[in-house]
Amino acid sequence: MKIFIAILLTLVVAAGLAAAIQYDPGYILIAYGQTTVEMTIWVGLAVLAIVIILFFIVFISLRRGAKVSDNIGSFWSNRRARRGRSHTTLGMIAFIEGNWERSRRLLTDALKGSDAPLINYLLAARASHALGDTASSRRYLGLAEETSAKASIAVALTQAEMQVDNGRLEEALATLTRARRNAQRHPSVLILLKKVYLGLSDWSSLLELLPDLRKHNILPAEKIDSLERQSLMGQLEQAASQTDVAAVQQWWKQVPKLWQKDTDLVLSYARSLSAIGEDAEAEKVIRQALKQNWSSELVLFYGRVAGSDLTRQLSTAEAWQKEHGADPALLFSLGRLSLRNELWEKAKNYFEQSYRLAPSAELGFELGRLLSNMGALAESEQYTQQALELQGQSLPSLPQPRLAQ
Repeated sequence: MKIFIAILLTLVVAAGLAAAIQYDPGYILIAYGQTTVEMTIWVGLAVLAIVIILFFIVFISLRRGAKVSDNIGSFWSNRRARRGRSHTTLGMIAFIEGNWERSRRLLTDALKGSDAPLINYLLAARASHALGDTASSRRYLGLAEETSAKASIAVALTQAEMQVDNGRLEEALATLTRARRNAQRHPSVLILLKKVYLGLSDWSSLLELLPDLRKHNILPAEKIDSLERQSLMGQLEQAASQTDVAAVQQWWKQVPKLWQKDTDLVLSYARSLSAIGEDAEAEKVIRQALKQNWSSELVLFYGRVAGSDLTRQLSTAEAWQKEHGADPALLFSLGRLSLRNELWEKAKNYFEQSYRLAPSAELGFELGRLLSNMGALAESEQYTQQALELQGQSLPSLPQPRLAQ
């Protein structure tokens, strides 16, 4: 039906045009210089229509040709991009596998078709570092930093890690300090700083870093507590190495109250005081600590130090016995304190009670020495032999001169 209507309309239009041409064909004259062109108006309209049609044909052809050219360009561009992504992936795999030379070659080759080359440059720098090629490593880091204004932190971290690997801790610290200034909350910066401070034994700086590690949940709380204890111990060791009582005591004043209750820290502090000749101060520290927290380690060391009043020190330990009963560590210390007060039989009794409860090599040697000096040579030899066995240094059974007689 639609075709019939279209044919009918075409016939009507054609008949109308034929009638119009017969009625008045019209006249067109075009003159240019000595040249003139004459035609009827209907021929002129036909020529104009043909020109317009040809123009549209040329335009459409050119447009289609441009699309074809674009498609060809896109094909090669996409092919390069796919090849670049493939080489980047293979380069990363080779990097993980430790094939540094192949990794660097693939990563740099992938740059030809990559519009985001940062990862390629950074991994290529790391691969060069692994190969010992410092010059190439620096060059790739420089190129990485030029890729984006936001790449500076990633570049600094990569550079710092390589400096740490090479043992250039001071240089790594300078690099990380700049990076931290620009990225206070960047976790990798804080983790690397922790590693550098540990390597440099910079305990004060590490202690200052710990609040940031806690704040951003970078490490488990237990690990941070362990780092804090290690840092405090390191500071104590540095202070004690100066053999300066004031420096050691000043360190203790700066220790947080919570940590002043830590058994390991208290014991290390007391040992440091004793090592520089401050037994009386060490005795006071341990005595005060034991009032808050009973500890066998502290009790044992209490018997090793000489307080300002030896009689009072022994009385204090004997008062603890009423509360803690037959504690092997306390009995051992009571024996040593009795020796300081020259109470030989009392010391012997305390040592023997402790030995029955918890024999040890140290206690065996202590008993052997005391008994030998008291003239009980047979008993002394027995305890000494047992002490050697407890220490893992037992002697083989061999003939001896006295036994041979």
